[in-house]
Amino acid sequence: MGLVIGSTTLPTPKSVTYSQNKLWSQNTGRLDSGYFVGDLIAIKKKYEVVFPPLTTSDLTTVRTAVNPNNGFATVQITNAEGGTDTVDAYFGDLTVESYSWHNGIQYAINATVSIIER
Repeated sequence: MGLVIGSTTLPTPKSVTYSQNKLWSQNTGRLDSGYFVGDLIAIKKKYEVVFPPLTTSDLTTVRTAVNPNNGFATVQITNAEGGTDTVDAYFGDLTVESYSWHNGIQYAINATVSIIER
């Protein structure tokens, strides 16, 4: 499957780093004794996606799909076990390391974005 945001299929990622982030209650912390207290209220998924070199057209597709003005979006992404996760998500900043030319075509290198479950 790869990566689909809303109804847009994005270029197949070069790599995805998967994490599960614990969300704790507001009363979470350490007591004077050092004992940890708090309630685990949720575990949310996060995906750090790195794309292979992208043409300017592919970069525009990615940039449009992860635009913060779009708010939350439904994301389908292949998970670490080879299945598919479907999450309502928002996006971190899209970063692009540099541009490169190859055979007369401009490419975006190491375009990266975080996808964070709502």
